[in-house]
Amino acid sequence: METDHMTVFVPGVRPLTQVEVSELPKLSVRLAEASNPKGVWLDVPCPEHTCLSGEDRISLPITGAPEKRQKEKTGS
Repeated sequence: METDHMTVFVPGVRPLTQVEVSELPKLSVRLAEASNPKGVWLDVPCPEHTCLSGEDRISLPITGAPEKRQKEKTGS
C-alpha cells in the first residue's frame, strides 16, 4: 500500500463515466491529465459554487481525515 494515499469517504460524489469525461472541455481534461496521469473524475456537490475557495482551489467536506484527528490529539 502506498503511504502517500489514504482512503476517505466523500459524501455525495460519483465517478464520471467515460462519456461524461469526453463531454468536458478538452483543455480541462488535458490539463488534469498532464498534472497527474492517475486519477478519477468525480461529480461533487457544489451548490452555487460554495465549494470554491479561491483560484484553482476546491474545498469538499470529507469524513475520515486522519491528519486532522492527529493534530487534535497532539494539540498542534
